[in-house]
Amino acid sequence: METKTIDYLERLKNSTNGNPRYRVGFTDGTSATTAPDAALVYWFTNSEYQGVPLHVEYDGRGRIVHITPVKNEP
Repeated sequence: METKTIDYLERLKNSTNGNPRYRVGFTDGTSATTAPDAALVYWFTNSEYQGVPLHVEYDGRGRIVHITPVKNEP
């Protein structure tokens, strides 16, 4: 898991099952694509996840499978 901040989203061709896929660019200059048919694409495009630190998890092929906001500890 890495901590990243989304810089941009680029819509890619749908998966073979018709679900959206994205290339996610991060502020550190790296990018990754979402895994095919990953449910996260339906909520991470929400503006509340852009411009804030996120925990990003990848599968064995380096595709994004999970994103959660970093919680500030008191």
